[in-house]
Amino acid sequence: MHPLLRTLSQSATAPSRGQAISHISIASLLYLLTIFVFSQQGLISQQAFLGGASVLAGFLVLFFVLFWFRINVRFREPSLTFAQIAASVIMMITVSCLDRAAQTVFGPFLLVALSCGIFRLGARALLLLAIGSISAYLIMILARNFPAGDNDAFRMDLLQWLIVSLALPLIVAVGKEAGQLRDALRTTHWQLQQFEEQAIRDELTGLYNRRQLQTELDAAIARANRHGIPFCVCLIDVDHFKDINDCHGHLVGDLILREFARIASDSIRDSDVIGRYGGDEFMQILPDTDLKGAVMHAERLRVYTHFLDLQNVLPPHAISLSIGVAQFQPGEAVTTLIERSDTALYRAKERGRNRVEWIDDY
Repeated sequence: MHPLLRTLSQSATAPSRGQAISHISIASLLYLLTIFVFSQQGLISQQAFLGGASVLAGFLVLFFVLFWFRINVRFREPSLTFAQIAASVIMMITVSCLDRAAQTVFGPFLLVALSCGIFRLGARALLLLAIGSISAYLIMILARNFPAGDNDAFRMDLLQWLIVSLALPLIVAVGKEAGQLRDALRTTHWQLQQFEEQAIRDELTGLYNRRQLQTELDAAIARANRHGIPFCVCLIDVDHFKDINDCHGHLVGDLILREFARIASDSIRDSDVIGRYGGDEFMQILPDTDLKGAVMHAERLRVYTHFLDLQNVLPPHAISLSIGVAQFQPGEAVTTLIERSDTALYRAKERGRNRVEWIDDY
């Protein structure tokens, strides 16, 4: 996948423990730092700062516990972005309640807090946060000036509220566009995955194709040369496959290849690799496996395939495999390794087919 798309895709997923509360909590800490500076200048009371610090500390502890013990994964939104932004707004409203002068920094930091949810929340969630924030803000202003208060201060409060209310729809609109971009990114990510799978898979069997086998083989050789870990290659051929195609048709031949691919896929380890090398020939790469272990695995696969139930399409014929096995030797070229396994496969055919042969010399 393209690195840019991978980065954007990862940013749209749920964050890890350490990243989960970073952006929103940093915004809240910056707000509290601003309140602290104002309080040191005598513009905002110490009581307002301490009240905000207490609320923020409580929420940080709560979210830390939720993320540390992975309780957050039980929620529909594991990142808890909505809850964290709501907590940040509650903290700022608390400070504004304690000191009217704190309202001067409420508007800008409210926009900052909501912007933290643009790339994680949908437009509906952002709209709900925006409506809840300005409603709480308005209730606080009305409660402070009820039943009577300073008319000039009241008008100033309402003017600040109006400015914030006019700015919030822009945040929601940007969030909506970000959501559409996020959806398009997910679709593109899924399409790229499908294209990548099609590029490395054989269309008939669903196994790796020859190009991907070459890539996996190069990687296995690099690991073996670097770490000295043995691995083996098995070349597998379906016996008399041309005769089956000629006598029973290509549809039966395709069905046999698909059934063999299924049996082979079910019999390998997670670390093993198998693919269609060409026609009725397959290649299996067995990492961290010596020659003896590879021969045993090949023999088991041969027996499984021999007892494959194909009576409905190929009565009473049972298919068999010829398998050639070779172990990689340090410093060996990939072409030499394939030639040795191919020699073992040819030997199996010469000796009557339906057998496993191996090359143990180099």
